[in-house]
Amino acid sequence: MSLPTFIPGYQATVTLNAEDITAIGNVLSLNLTKSVMNKPVFGSPAARSLNGQRGGTFSASGHIAAEKLAALVAMFEAEAPIDFTIQVGEASGATDGGTFTGTCNISSFTIEANADGEWDWSIQAATDGVVTHTPAA
Repeated sequence: MSLPTFIPGYQATVTLNAEDITAIGNVLSLNLTKSVMNKPVFGSPAARSLNGQRGGTFSASGHIAAEKLAALVAMFEAEAPIDFTIQVGEASGATDGGTFTGTCNISSFTIEANADGEWDWSIQAATDGVVTHTPAA
């Protein structure tokens, strides 16, 4: 019996709009959903269910680097969906969990500062179209 290979959270690469934000990010979330409709049917004591449309949300946050702030603002101001890629684990390594790719529309962009810390950023986005998982090769 082999033990599972757990993937540490720090082993990830995140790209938004062709901009690698890995070095400035520290929290990431991709939440995929699918609507499911309950469907009562004649002659059955139990309802069936039908799969519906898929959707999702994407959020990320981290510390602001002077070199990346303009790119983050441009992503929020974009009129069209932006691309995202999430490499889960170390690409081509023992912890390679594959990649999630898709597009999203950023719905909120926040920057905030703490006098004892540094400037932080966060975004919230809605996925646009299908989000694809490509398993490790």
